[in-house]
Amino acid sequence: MPAVETIEELRKRFKPENARNLSATYLITIRGQGGGAWLTRIADGALEFTLIDDTSNQVDCVSKQADCLISVDGEDLDLIMTGRMSAMTAALSGVLAIEGELGLAMQLVPIFFEGQAPFI
Repeated sequence: MPAVETIEELRKRFKPENARNLSATYLITIRGQGGGAWLTRIADGALEFTLIDDTSNQVDCVSKQADCLISVDGEDLDLIMTGRMSAMTAALSGVLAIEGELGLAMQLVPIFFEGQAPFI
């Protein structure tokens, strides 16, 4: 699935009621063909994705502003999105690279993946 479609799927899955007490900025980078990087802001139940232009070194600049950096290959993200791999398994195995506060990354599970078993 192209990264743009994945981001749109995350937008559809967003559970604002589970994000009411969160205020954080993430840089989500989807590697591989059709990939990209998105600055993701979650604040008091609202979600905003901003595509980052990689050609002007914006990713490096934005990464310094983000509270948490998440990087994953597009094919692996598809496994997570379809529930064939949990986000926790992906993080522990190194498939899902997380820099910054791990707790912030784990808060995304109930926000986007409610109903998936996060600790399998």
